[in-house]
Amino acid sequence: MNILVGQFGHEANNFCTKDVTYEEFISLNYFTGEDSLWRYKNVEHLFGGIIKAAEEHGDINLIPTMDLMNPIGRMEKEALDKIVDNIISMIEPHKNDLDGVLFCLHGAGRAVGVEDIESYTLEKIKAILPDNIPIMSALDLHANVSKEMVELSDGLFGGYEYPHIDFFNTGYLAMKTLISSIENRVIPKMSLKAIPLLLPLSGGFTLREPITTLNNYIKNYIKENNLIDATFFHGFPYADTSYASSTILVMTNNDQELADKSAQELAEHVWEYREYFIPEIISAKKAMDQAEEYSGDGYVLISEVSDNPGGGAPGDGTHLLKEMLDRNLPKTIFGFIYDKDVAEFLHNHRVGDKVTFSLGGKCEKIHGNPIEIVNAKIKNLSNGEYIATAPMIKGAKLSFGKSARVKVKNVEIIITSQRTQTLDDRPFLVTGADVAQYKYVGIKSSNHYRSFFQDKAGLIIPCDTPGVMTGDLSVLDFKYVKMPKYPLDLNTKL
Repeated sequence: MNILVGQFGHEANNFCTKDVTYEEFISLNYFTGEDSLWRYKNVEHLFGGIIKAAEEHGDINLIPTMDLMNPIGRMEKEALDKIVDNIISMIEPHKNDLDGVLFCLHGAGRAVGVEDIESYTLEKIKAILPDNIPIMSALDLHANVSKEMVELSDGLFGGYEYPHIDFFNTGYLAMKTLISSIENRVIPKMSLKAIPLLLPLSGGFTLREPITTLNNYIKNYIKENNLIDATFFHGFPYADTSYASSTILVMTNNDQELADKSAQELAEHVWEYREYFIPEIISAKKAMDQAEEYSGDGYVLISEVSDNPGGGAPGDGTHLLKEMLDRNLPKTIFGFIYDKDVAEFLHNHRVGDKVTFSLGGKCEKIHGNPIEIVNAKIKNLSNGEYIATAPMIKGAKLSFGKSARVKVKNVEIIITSQRTQTLDDRPFLVTGADVAQYKYVGIKSSNHYRSFFQDKAGLIIPCDTPGVMTGDLSVLDFKYVKMPKYPLDLNTKL
């Protein structure tokens, strides 16, 4: 049995001011050929689950194509077309020998002139394949699922948790279902129900009550009603598409009536929890005030959720870092800020040198101005390569690119040349720092960091500074989302 596997993921933040070129898009996490798949064997990743399901079945020949994922601004149309052309060129040689395709997408991508790049991609793939070849996809929990995606796919799957600690399971179920479909043991039928809810990413943390109870209810509903799957997709409001919202997607074995009924019932149940997804907005000043008041054991972790590169934010915002520098508290470390030019500049010096430079604030004006760093001492220089320990991607070989740690008075700052978010303690360790030896720790991430730090930090304070990933959706200028949507309109009805 020949099954082609790939991934093209784009989480588009439409509030970024610059459209993204092809070269910019592929600069992060782009692998092709054998390495695009097998690097994830025994790794907590979608592809890790896909590989396991295929190996358990036996007699499965997995054909790798590409692994491309980048949360960033809206893509140029030329960039989208070049990527899709790459996908088609990788499928073309195998198209007449395939039994199935499992091509993973994100669900919140967009390009100039193309609001729904997932449907655009699926349509291009279907056009070159024989009609009888099933195509399925694993989506991100933050997918804005459109009716066109459902119509163009034989199966769509998503996880339950944010942080995404269960994506391995999502890939596993997707592959198991595809195999069963090829063998005619199941005939998937899907039903999509939109929920008029715009869920800020910073409010979507699932490893807490009552959201844990909500997810358990959905999982039990699946078992009790003999469904193949049911997913509560949180959605991604920052893509600002006409169909952006939370959704329920149900899949049954050849029972459309059951799928429709279940989607409606689950949507009604989720709607009752809507107020629990609205985050508290805390400024950098208030966050640091709370941090200073903490007298317990362990370090205080302050996460700048509004500048999360994992949701398309630039990662070079200076609001929280400036507040930490102004306070100049002993045992303070910021891990990390993205500034490729500064990282390169520091690597042209040596450990122990004192240097002056302008840091951050170069991508999006809303995220703050550059900070003039004067007489900083270089403490460490690193190539940034590491093996992830965060539960959501444990075992993956990744890189921050050229990285450095400098000290300005009492404050240490980690600077990287790769735009990504902090998931675990690796940015500290690869630059020679032990996070446990500090008192005040600043990072950039919305919720993924919690899978590692939740039981390690003494206190966690989410900090929402001005930015394109703010949890206060009322300050964003939505142009395309169809209103009304909760919480922008508290009188919204399901």
